[in-house]
Amino acid sequence: MKLQWFEQVSSHVIEHKVKSGVFVATGLGIAMILAQLVYPWDRLPLHAVIDSVPVGGKSMKEATKTLNKQYANLSLQLYFGDGDKPYQEPKPAEVGLSIDSTKQVKASNYEWWQRLIPTSLWWAHLLSDNRVDPTYQNDSKKIMEYINKEFGKECIVKSQNATIKYENDRLQVVSAIDGGTCKTNDVLSLLKNAKPRISDAKIKISIEPEPAEISDIKAGKFAATIQDRTAAGLTIAVADETVNVTQPTLLSWLDFKTSDGELVAIVNKKRADEFFAKQVAPKLAKTAGTSRITTLDFTVVSQKLGATGQKLNTDATIKAIQDWLSGSKDSVDAKVSTVAPQITYTRQYSATDTGISALISQFAESHSGSFGVSFIELDGQKRRAVYQDKKLFRTASTYKLFVAYSTLKRIESGTWKWSDQVHGGRNLAKCFDDMIVKSDNECAETLLYKIGFQTITNEIHAIGLSNSSFVHKYIETTAGDLTTFVGSLYAGQILSKTSTNTLLSAMERNIFRQGIPAGAKGTVADKVGFLEDYLNDAAIVYSPTGNYVLTILTKGSSWGAIAELTRQIEALRTK
Repeated sequence: MKLQWFEQVSSHVIEHKVKSGVFVATGLGIAMILAQLVYPWDRLPLHAVIDSVPVGGKSMKEATKTLNKQYANLSLQLYFGDGDKPYQEPKPAEVGLSIDSTKQVKASNYEWWQRLIPTSLWWAHLLSDNRVDPTYQNDSKKIMEYINKEFGKECIVKSQNATIKYENDRLQVVSAIDGGTCKTNDVLSLLKNAKPRISDAKIKISIEPEPAEISDIKAGKFAATIQDRTAAGLTIAVADETVNVTQPTLLSWLDFKTSDGELVAIVNKKRADEFFAKQVAPKLAKTAGTSRITTLDFTVVSQKLGATGQKLNTDATIKAIQDWLSGSKDSVDAKVSTVAPQITYTRQYSATDTGISALISQFAESHSGSFGVSFIELDGQKRRAVYQDKKLFRTASTYKLFVAYSTLKRIESGTWKWSDQVHGGRNLAKCFDDMIVKSDNECAETLLYKIGFQTITNEIHAIGLSNSSFVHKYIETTAGDLTTFVGSLYAGQILSKTSTNTLLSAMERNIFRQGIPAGAKGTVADKVGFLEDYLNDAAIVYSPTGNYVLTILTKGSSWGAIAELTRQIEALRTK
């Protein structure tokens, strides 16, 4: 009786559990379907993969963008003949191919009916049709441009010789790629009809083969020769010592190139430098001494020569190693080159034309940049000194002195009046002053174009400035011409007294004072020019020790250097 009761109870319990389980499962299934219906309708199912690219959970727009980017960066593998290594790997755009994944993505969409099946969000991707190709578009003109550029109109595929590289502690052969001739139309057709995928971008093109000059077998034999040659490493004789280079170290230095149809081993200097610097160079280095030379003007008056030093000649040592590798030498000696002693000069200058010229010349040669210098004393000893005074420089704003000269000539002739309007509401008097004092460009350019490039050139040539011109590619002048102009202006030889005073007054008020004025004592009337790396200054210096003209034209120098040269010239004049 008890057993029957227990069986009845057990049966009720099991029936209740089954009903509960069915109810729960049904509830979960409905909940899952609802969740799948709520899942964004523009998104692909989870775990979706298109052409080997994971795009699960992405929107169709995002997936398309991701795939299109992958296709754009795809390397097409062009194989010629039976080669097992791609000859070239152009991007699709290089061969006029564009690839769009819109159709593929659409074929992988999470359909409405799939959403009605519980758990389909996790496995619906398995129902996608991955056989759908992307959309391909070809540009035949672009394809032909690629073929002609890479293979020529005769469609010749150049072979690539086998070579060698050091990898995994051994020399490994990099396989040759045979070349040959192909048919342009065949290549055009293949590229035009190519349908590369991310998972397979191989394109095989038939050719009439032409074997590479250096085959894998030939490269392998050469690698074995080098491997055997270096088996015991390398011993380098360094003065009275030896330095050992292990085989792995030596092999890691080597590059392999083809010369006259044969492979040769080349020591890569960059990779060998660290070893040479630590192990070889210090054993050979001898510090050079110092030579002390005293000069007077351009003449050496005494000298004490320092000892010659030496250092490792890396290039010659590498050549010796390469000769040893080739078997033409049985040993390697480290090579040296001499190191000249440092030179220190004690410069002395006489207070003469020659001495001042020597000072200027040696200053220019010991400072960065290019110089053109002209110096003339206007009274006193009337000394003169020059350095590259006929070398052409771009004028920069010193050309405004020549524009000012032509302007004053027209004032003197009555052709122009100071009240004439020139630019931006400024009359000629205001524009002239701004052009010299502030180096105003707008006024200067207006006057230059009004007078004319050729006319100004003719007018300055007429007063002896034969090296200056406005009609070449750039407006150019020389230190000699500017000194002649400023000196003639000071002497009243080219303009009336009134015009001379007008220009000199404006030059004295020039606002740019970093050059000659910064190094001179006394009042300075000058005009500077600065353009790109040109810095120029042409000046009359009213010095307490006598007036002089100094022009310094530079390219790649500094205002500080111009001021310092002026300072040294002044000091020597009063010596």
